[in-house]
Amino acid sequence: MTLGRLFIITIMTVLAGLAFPASNASGSAPSRPSIRFVQQGKIKYLYLRDVASYYGMRYAVSGKTATVASAYSRLLFTLDSRSMTLNGVRVHLAFAISRRGKDYLLSINDFQLLLDPILRPAALPRRTIRKIVLDPGHGGKDVGAVADGTLEKTINLQVATRLAAKLRQRGYTVVTTRKSDTPVSLSQRVESTSKWGADLFISLHCNSAEASVSGLEIFSATWHGTPPTGDLVPAKERCPANAFDRENSYLSFTTQKALLDATKASDRGIKRRRFSVIRDITCPGMLVEMGFLSNNTERQLLKQANRQDAIAKAIADAVDKFRTTLAPPPAR
Repeated sequence: MTLGRLFIITIMTVLAGLAFPASNASGSAPSRPSIRFVQQGKIKYLYLRDVASYYGMRYAVSGKTATVASAYSRLLFTLDSRSMTLNGVRVHLAFAISRRGKDYLLSINDFQLLLDPILRPAALPRRTIRKIVLDPGHGGKDVGAVADGTLEKTINLQVATRLAAKLRQRGYTVVTTRKSDTPVSLSQRVESTSKWGADLFISLHCNSAEASVSGLEIFSATWHGTPPTGDLVPAKERCPANAFDRENSYLSFTTQKALLDATKASDRGIKRRRFSVIRDITCPGMLVEMGFLSNNTERQLLKQANRQDAIAKAIADAVDKFRTTLAPPPAR
């Protein structure tokens, strides 16, 4: 890969337009470390050691693994890989970790839109989270995945019903795109967010693949100018959901961690694709794949009330954390 010129800029420039903590007691803006970036082809990369310095974290490289760690967080990156772990949760990057000399490089997209929202959620935009649209995937003749007589549409609705009840008990106003085994078009699911003025959208699904595959994964919309997870072709146009890229990253990570803690399922990570129900929404949102019906063990678990309840509670807990984090400051 051809290496471009090396530049040095301040971290404030890298994060131009994003919120920062208030100035210090003297009234001056808090000092920020400089950060170097280099252009490789069409991708702008940041020096990972500079990113670690910005957060006051330790940086080390051993073999093909770079570690960024503090007393609170531990991030593991692998050279030439688009997969990393953050506090034990698998996170899919837009671009693979690269290198200049002995220094590891992280794309500016992954820094701005993925890692910074998770590591520094206090800088997320403030908003009230009160109205929630729950979307049980499929319905009617569209049964979704099928395995040994178990229909995805049924599991999706059962979990959505449990989740709606828990969210209402916690004070949220909840609307579901379907309350029974009825067909709902993709456009109707999306339009419900704008028509109702939703603050959050959650689509619930079950997966299907080879029988040996299992685990949880969460999708949000692919960022503009970056490839979706598992693909190499960048999204050329912006979509409505891109207005909430940073919130979506924090929401997905928080929910995935809560689900993994609650179910001990395999971790397939937080990912991005442009499924229509998360591409065209006008609020933060995610698509949760709750497990694989094609996996016999996971299918039997998904049919059980206690597993469904654990999933619903974990998502509700994550929504609570999301609401608290994004809550506007109290009026003076």
